[in-house]
Amino acid sequence: MNNKNVITAVLLVSDGPIEHSYFEDLLKINNMELLGMLEQINTDLTNAEIGFYIKFDKTKSDIVTKSEISDFLSDVKPPPILRGLSTPALETLAIIAYEQPVTKMKVSEIRGVESESSIKTLESRGLIEKGGELDVPGSPILYKTTELFLNKLDISSVDNLPTIGEYFASSEEE
Repeated sequence: MNNKNVITAVLLVSDGPIEHSYFEDLLKINNMELLGMLEQINTDLTNAEIGFYIKFDKTKSDIVTKSEISDFLSDVKPPPILRGLSTPALETLAIIAYEQPVTKMKVSEIRGVESESSIKTLESRGLIEKGGELDVPGSPILYKTTELFLNKLDISSVDNLPTIGEYFASSEEE
């Protein structure tokens, strides 16, 4: 069995990045060997003029579409994870992304309405997760965004989120 074929097939059927430790255990290889194979696969894909490549770092990898191809996929591509979210869920996600780690009570306070349903939806989609507990009586859960959230927005950190003010003409509008 060709290890490059296994790596490519696993990445094609996965729904998101795969930790390198998975490949290392599965194929009995070390991280340096894996990184070399990922480079070879990308070279093979480039030479074959395939419309995707493997995006990877030292710990995980994923198959992504080349940016020049993306426009041709809108009719056949599965809906993005954010599509289909209600306005309250999107509001909740934005608050958690910018305020994290944040409690459900703080999210509800900012939105002005109860947010439990939206939080459950976002958790079930893997966009947010529990990130600990606040050290106060009652120990409310703190929520934060997930690696999947960052991957779907194609950013490496929440620090790369746009500042809210850059979308408004004046501070009054914000």
